[in-house]
Amino acid sequence: MVETTTEADSENDTLHQLATEILNEHADDYGLCAVCGCTFPCARAVLAEHNLALTSTP
Repeated sequence: MVETTTEADSENDTLHQLATEILNEHADDYGLCAVCGCTFPCARAVLAEHNLALTSTP
């Protein structure tokens, strides 16, 4: 199946929005993730940052 530009744009917008939400939630709280409690940046924050970079327009 080949996606149309509109479908791909919609999926990119959704991924961009989700990545932004994750980065806002999984924030640095004195060296720990505010949600996970792991050392910051947690794996979810790193993945979200990568997804945000992929979906951002230049």
